[in-house]
Amino acid sequence: MWKFIIAIPLIMHGLANAAGFVEAWFPGARGFSDQPWLLGGAVIMKSAIGRIFGVLWLLTTVGLVAAGAGVFLHAGWWRPVAIAAVALSFLVIVLWWRAVPPGARFGAIFDLAVIIALAGPWSARIVGAVQ
Repeated sequence: MWKFIIAIPLIMHGLANAAGFVEAWFPGARGFSDQPWLLGGAVIMKSAIGRIFGVLWLLTTVGLVAAGAGVFLHAGWWRPVAIAAVALSFLVIVLWWRAVPPGARFGAIFDLAVIIALAGPWSARIVGAVQ
């Protein structure tokens, strides 16, 4: 049962991160605003920098879906992949805080919770629960 509680949110959050890639690369995508990124300037999601970050969002999608699949497969590599993917997810959400839809802000909280759970002192219990 624990593997479902851990794997399904990882996969769902990964799929939600695909929105950042879609927004940066496909015209007419909805959900994000045309606000510039957190660091200021005229950098928006449709800019060259925005597209680079769109690729980073795609990497978070792949990483989180792979980590969720790794949980289901009892693969030993799922934990470091999940930590790396949520750390990158948190970074791209925070840098585009003004442009992301409100749901992505909850995604940042999810990212922090996963980092704390998987890198904290009780991570061995969590990993052991899904093995």
